[in-house]
Amino acid sequence: MATEKVRSRRPVKVDQQTPELVESSSDAQGWFTLGNSLGVLVALFGLVVGARTLVDNSFLTHLATGELILDSGRVPSVDPYSRTAAGQPWTVQSWLASVLYAALNRLAGPVAIRLMHGLVGAAVAVGLWRLVAPAREPLARLGLVLLPVTLGVGFWSPRPLMFGLLAMVVLLSVVQTNRAPWILIPLMWLWANSHGSFPLAFVLLGAVIAGSYLDRRVVPRRELQLTGIAAVGTVLAAVGPLGPQVLFFPFQLLGRREALEGVVEWQAPSFTTPTELLFLAAIPVVAVAASRGAAWRSLLPSLVFLASGMLATRNIAIASVIVVAMCAPVFAGWLPDFDTAKTGVLARTLGRAGLVGMLVVVAAVLVTPALDFSRYPVEEVDFLEERGLLGADGVELIHREAVGNYLGFRYGEDAAVFIDDRFDFYPLELTVDHLVLLDGGDFREVLDRREAEVVLWQAEEKLTVWLEDEPGWQVALSNDEWVVVCRIGTSSADRCAP
Repeated sequence: MATEKVRSRRPVKVDQQTPELVESSSDAQGWFTLGNSLGVLVALFGLVVGARTLVDNSFLTHLATGELILDSGRVPSVDPYSRTAAGQPWTVQSWLASVLYAALNRLAGPVAIRLMHGLVGAAVAVGLWRLVAPAREPLARLGLVLLPVTLGVGFWSPRPLMFGLLAMVVLLSVVQTNRAPWILIPLMWLWANSHGSFPLAFVLLGAVIAGSYLDRRVVPRRELQLTGIAAVGTVLAAVGPLGPQVLFFPFQLLGRREALEGVVEWQAPSFTTPTELLFLAAIPVVAVAASRGAAWRSLLPSLVFLASGMLATRNIAIASVIVVAMCAPVFAGWLPDFDTAKTGVLARTLGRAGLVGMLVVVAAVLVTPALDFSRYPVEEVDFLEERGLLGADGVELIHREAVGNYLGFRYGEDAAVFIDDRFDFYPLELTVDHLVLLDGGDFREVLDRREAEVVLWQAEEKLTVWLEDEPGWQVALSNDEWVVVCRIGTSSADRCAP
């Protein structure tokens, strides 16, 4: 990065064709420059966020699926977990991530998966630190980077989304620098076979092309070339176990919006949680960029993805990354400047503290449980298993979606779950019934139609309160978190006795 300081505070039209993303550093000054040391601290933050305990219910299904793939040598093409949709076609879009999870698990246990996600989080954070280098001033860069990384506390779940997020950071780096454009070929193959967010690459590229045209009124050949290279990599993604289906599935998913309407991550943010409220900070970032004369090449992608985050919670993580990366150049000269190439006691102290912090985080990961089952009904499932009351025993067991993910992880192909969180896959009527049981409605009609014999549900929910007062049902097991209720007069009733 150039070392001259920009002091002007007037709106400036920023040419963002190839902003420099490389830190300045003199060999004589040593590696611990202020810029590098702050980058280490940012990496530490990303490591901490990414290396959290594995608790996400979707992760459990991804890991279980990876184990099935390694055992059978093929990617499942029909549902192996449920009794309600057994044998129905199923596209495992994230098969590559699942295989990676299972391979790491077999190599060194779930701790290896946790460490890997920590490294991915650190890589995303470092990539962002480099992407916002055009902002120049350390305080401006820190403010920009902390927005998406802090949002990661709520949205960087240990699931294939993280690979999609890292892929977007790599794509942004190529778009902003035009360096190594051919890396987009393997990048898009890996992205398409790891997470269904890969079409967002073309949303970004399309917005950059349109913005560049608005700025100069000429066709932006470089951006078109990048789009063509990305398209080649995407088409090649069909060379894999899923074939062309890997390319079509994300669009088929959009065609099932009705089944996803009740899923929180597909809904617009309610702005009732701290992380959702923090996303609102992206609005002034874009506003400042617009007021300081940012080019349409940066503003248009920022506006498009800002809008996507406002429409669906699942888009917030990627939207925040794109906003700060595209708007960073206009923040140069906006805050007091410090020479990031400068070395000294402060720079060395910050850098070394960051490195020590990383060692502490890794040590903590190694000595603490990698998997956390505290949110799942482990003892209650033990109770059901001992009495032959699981779905695999031919019993019509009703449970909510997260329990289904846990059962699939625990029993694999023998799980026979009622439903899990693959809402895009299940019949719409089953998803609707599940929402009735979750949110309230005609419980009796749903349970009778489903011929329910046993219900495993969270305590104090509307369904459990109704079941506890319903004459035709008896409580078999109850505590502060979970309740097992059995229908009187069924073949399962005797086995339900406490």
